[in-house]
Amino acid sequence: MTEYPEEYHDILYLFNSFSQYQGLKTAMEKPKVKKSFQIKNLFARPRQKVVVIYPPTIDWHWMKQRPQQLMEQFALHGYEVYYCNMTQCADRAPEQVQQNLTVVHDHKKFLREIVPVIKSEGKKILVWTSWSKLALLVDQYFPDFVIYDYLDDFPSWAPYLSKMVHRADLVVSTAGKLKNHIVQDFPGKACYLIPNGCDIKHFQRYRHTPPPDKPAEFRGHAGPIIGYIGAWAPWVDKDLVEQIAYTFPRALVAIVGAEFMETPIQSVVNVVHAGLKPYEFLPQYAYYCDVCLIPFRINQVTISTNPIKMYEYLAAGKPVVATDLPEVRNVPHVYVSKHDREFISHLDGILSHPFHFDQDAVNQWLSAHTWERRFQDIDGILKKEFAI
Repeated sequence: MTEYPEEYHDILYLFNSFSQYQGLKTAMEKPKVKKSFQIKNLFARPRQKVVVIYPPTIDWHWMKQRPQQLMEQFALHGYEVYYCNMTQCADRAPEQVQQNLTVVHDHKKFLREIVPVIKSEGKKILVWTSWSKLALLVDQYFPDFVIYDYLDDFPSWAPYLSKMVHRADLVVSTAGKLKNHIVQDFPGKACYLIPNGCDIKHFQRYRHTPPPDKPAEFRGHAGPIIGYIGAWAPWVDKDLVEQIAYTFPRALVAIVGAEFMETPIQSVVNVVHAGLKPYEFLPQYAYYCDVCLIPFRINQVTISTNPIKMYEYLAAGKPVVATDLPEVRNVPHVYVSKHDREFISHLDGILSHPFHFDQDAVNQWLSAHTWERRFQDIDGILKKEFAI
């Protein structure tokens, strides 16, 4: 039986409390260190003085979000990146998913055999983590730099925020409210605003080509399609989505994404749950939507959210109707709604009249919000703070 230091007990209790973290608890157990280390069957490793490690938090192939996008950018710009999967598979070899970027499936073996070799080569390790509950575990990577990517304000994470911020060398945040929290509660801690972004080319792949095949869930429907692409989670206003479906019976309300701690709408005939789809297929689904939704409840979590889906909807050429979240205000073709009646009114205006979406103007705005631009900002921060 593995023995843990006393300070591990609270975080391990939380791992046990959430079924999706069961694999992570095992992955994070401190491995027995061998006297010699050998890395077998690894790809040729680039000559880079800084290695980036993203600890186990979210699987590489599950809902491509900010962590995967940023780690891709690090790799594209010459950093050696190890992305540690949450789902563990003992003795499964590291998987190179693109040049310079490796997905780690056996985390204990990675800590035991690969991290020491990185250190022995004189390379610096930068741990980029977006989960405050890992505050007590980041030292397993022998990091030279720790960056905390403060991207959500979940109440269950709050007890670990202070520990993570104090352990981190600097903090980046996705939303203004999150940055203000760090500035006010942790004076002197370096904190930078790095919002989310999008891959414009990915979502505009059909702009100048023949239309893609219509998704199976949309076939046979001749009316408008109202789309929600993202996790079906507790922060989605389920009652508002039902009201939308009843108000526009000729429309198909399409929900494309994983079910996350929330049951889908069952009894409304014009609501379809397409389920989780690979990132590769999201442009195909967005292409056939007439308007897209951000129907979030207003609460502690959502007022600190910078929705990736907003950028992706706009890149796909779709007008967006959203509840009144601070991070979606004053964005072209995003119609902000202070209450349900206004939300319905915005949808009615878009669906009932010819609608011109100015893609060129939107692209001009989006050009400052790509993942490439986000990395450029991060690169500048690393040079300023760490002389990397």
